[in-house]
Amino acid sequence: MNTKLKTLQIIHLALCSGVFLFALVTIFLNREIMFFDANPQTTAPFNPIFPIMGLITISGSIFFYRNLIAKIDKSATADTKINMYQSAFIISSALLEGGALFNIVGFFMTHNSFFLIFGLANFVFLVLKRPTKDKLISTLQLQYPDTEAL
Repeated sequence: MNTKLKTLQIIHLALCSGVFLFALVTIFLNREIMFFDANPQTTAPFNPIFPIMGLITISGSIFFYRNLIAKIDKSATADTKINMYQSAFIISSALLEGGALFNIVGFFMTHNSFFLIFGLANFVFLVLKRPTKDKLISTLQLQYPDTEAL
């Protein structure tokens, strides 16, 4: 089971790295022409779309994660529980990554750094979602023989 936790941690690192590197590249490319404007009238078609999608993906991530974790059978084997946890984690993380990338693309298209705030919010939630042994044990309510295998 140790390999499953390591796999999740590698997936998490890849998702975080992808978002972080994409943000760095877009900021580097737009560094001389970027501006900050939160006024909906001046950034008309994009201003409501990108921030709302960022907030929807955060909410969706939390909702789907909790929903899928609640569906895990408490009497199932540890391997089954961990497989269900992996599915919930990947879906939740993909939503957070999608929201971050969507807002970074909004910044890239408009040069308005206002959208980076919502990309950063998604990124922070993604970073805080890092899977650890303690989180896995508490979320799945694993007991002694199964916890030693992690």
